[in-house]
Order: sequence, then structure tokens, then C-alpha cells
Amino acid sequence: MRPLTAFVTDGDQRPALAITRSLGRRGIAVVVGAEQPRSLASASKYAVRHVTYPSAQHQPDAFDRFLLDFVQRERIDVVVPVTDVTTHLVAKQAGALNRFTATAVPPFAAFDAVSNKSALLQYAASSGVPIPPTQFVEDRVALAALLDQIDYPAVIKPARSRIRTGGGWLTTGVQYAHNRAELLQKYRDLGYLNRHPSMVQERIVGPGIGVFVLCNRGQLCAAFAHRRLREKPPSGGVSVLCESIALDPELLEYAMRLLAPLQWHGVAMMEFKQDRRSGRPFLMEVNGRFWGSLQLALDAGVDFPYLSCQLALGRPIDTTREYRVGVKNRWLLGDLDHLLTRLFHRDREQHLPDGSPSRARALFNFLQPVGSGLHYDVISGDDPRPFLREASQYVRQLATSTTEPTRHRGEVRCESAT
Repeated sequence: MRPLTAFVTDGDQRPALAITRSLGRRGIAVVVGAEQPRSLASASKYAVRHVTYPSAQHQPDAFDRFLLDFVQRERIDVVVPVTDVTTHLVAKQAGALNRFTATAVPPFAAFDAVSNKSALLQYAASSGVPIPPTQFVEDRVALAALLDQIDYPAVIKPARSRIRTGGGWLTTGVQYAHNRAELLQKYRDLGYLNRHPSMVQERIVGPGIGVFVLCNRGQLCAAFAHRRLREKPPSGGVSVLCESIALDPELLEYAMRLLAPLQWHGVAMMEFKQDRRSGRPFLMEVNGRFWGSLQLALDAGVDFPYLSCQLALGRPIDTTREYRVGVKNRWLLGDLDHLLTRLFHRDREQHLPDGSPSRARALFNFLQPVGSGLHYDVISGDDPRPFLREASQYVRQLATSTTEPTRHRGEVRCESAT
């Protein structure tokens, strides 16, 4: 019998590498796809092949045509999308794809519902899930009526991380405002705030807690939780150092309170922040895809990629929910970005949460490479080539960047905080 064949999209993302290694180690033939001829995940010895496809972000229709043709022609057993954009596209055409291959993605309506962060938080609030004090803004014109209700510092969040337009997908980002003038300037200068729905939230300062689940038509199959220890940018974003923690029953119940009515199918990550003042958790967002720190769950004993494939194929799933607590995972080059930002970008210090370590302490913390239960994200002793690729790309970009040495590297960029 031929081995199962999985097609993993977005090979330039770290979770794609984690998925490739997970499935490859279990004897599944992994074909990695990306928009470029080479990628982080395709550098792995566990990738049997690399495929270059049309840009899902800039040519979504061409990507749709490619994927439907590819899974038929190559007899792909299961498709594993990685980013918001590819998950959106796979979920939207799941009916056509599932005639030829298997997918574990939520119903498109459910995925679209959680991808709209504004609608999601209103749904969460109506379901009794705590959210930060939030003003929902339709566009720049509607902002004027809400100005007197906003407290500072404030966090400005577009309703969607990616907005589909006639020319592809528009990428958005989180912004900060320390006063009314800054807030108005952001809405004046940024087109996606000008013309699309957004939110203005009270900034919640405290540890970020992620709750990650795999569901089968709204029924919980597997769950995991971690705490973010360091992020890039340091003001809040993608985790570069995180630790597995015990599942909080209350947070898991909140997660399922939202996902079960949507008949959620596949993976999802729920991001909470625990207010340092009150200890109360607040839901920040939900992402209906694999997350940037996926490797930590694997290191702790929850193999979400393999379980997701089993779910897609209709096979029995091991629903044991035990995993190791206290396991740490470090994305080394992301952590280096964190350090460089702290050392050389003092203009960003105003965005740091209260209680952040000094620059000297940040340097000391970075220089602690060994610790109990510490694993590295991209670095692997039995699979060194992905890190060599990542490091060479990092050095080249750092050498050519004179004004922004800590910018994200496109080939390993994550889409949101995890």
C-alpha cells in the first residue's frame, strides 16, 4: 500500500514546519506548497516534495483552481491549510475538494464568523464570555460619536486580520494610541481603519494565555494551553518564548461555549489575557487555524497535526488530554528580534506593558539558552536544514536593513499573536 500523502500549504510558516515534521515522523508522505520555489518546511528532510503555487493572498482564484486540480492529479489524501487565507479558501471550497481529498476545516460560515473579530467579540459578550471594554467602530466617520467613551492607552484592532479585496487580500495590523490625537491620526492615515470596521479596546496588561483545541463537529477531541513568556514585538504579538500550562477549566468552558454552537471542525486557538490588576481573564481573539507556537504542543505531547489528519480521514482519535506541563519552547531568531527591538528601538518603549524588564535584564534573559524543559522551535538535531535556511535568510536581511533591523522576515512570519 502506498503511504498516505498530505499536502501542507504555506511552507514558509513555522507551523507548516511543525506539521511537516509531525506527519513525516509518522510515515506520512508530506508535500509542501508555497508561493516561492523553496520554503522553510520544504527544507525539512520530512518533506518528500515542494510545489510552487499561485499566491493565495494576491491571486486567490488562481490558487483555488490550482488546489482543486492538484489534489485530483496527485491523489492527495488530506489537505492541511496553515494560514488564515489558505484556511479561508479551503473551507470555502471544501465541498468541491472533499470529492477528491480530505480536509479538517470548519464550516465556512463558522470560520468566517470567528475571523470577523468585531462580530466574534460581540457574540462572545452575548454568550457570557468576558471581553475587554470595547467600542465597535464601523469606519472613520462613525468614530466621532465614540470619542468621549474611549480611555487611554487604547488598542486599535481591525475587525479582520486579512480583508479580501478585488485585488487579493489586504493585510491589517494592531495599533496603539495614547491620546485622542494619536487615535485620530491612525484612523486618518490607515486605509483599512478609514473604510472598514474596527474596534478600540481598553489595553489589558497581563500574561497572555492560549487555549488550543481540536473539535469534531462541535465536540472536543483534544485541548492544550500555554502561557506566553516573551513576545515580538515586546509590546505584544507573536510568542517567542512560551510554556505549557495546565488547562484552566473555566477558559476551556469559554472556548467550547463559543465553538460548540458553530459545529466547529478542526483546530482553533483562543487567546486570553489575564488582567494583572484583577486576575480576570478576557478573550482577545479566536483563530480558526494552526498557531505559530504549534511546536510547543508537540513537545508537550499533543500531536495536533496528526490528530487533525485522523479527524479529516474519519479515523478514530486518541482523546487522551494529558500532556506535560512546564515544557518551554523558544523561537531563537524571533527572540533575537525581541532583544534587538528592546536594545535599539527606544521609540517603542512607550508601548511596553507596565512591569517589563529593563534593557539590561532583557539582555540577561536572552543569554539564558539552557533551562529545564526547554525546546527550540525551528532548531532540530535530526533535521537541521530548516534552521540553516532560516538563519541564512535572517543574516541576509539583517545585513541589508539599515533602518529596521528587527522587521519580520517574510519566510517565517506569523500572522497573529500566539
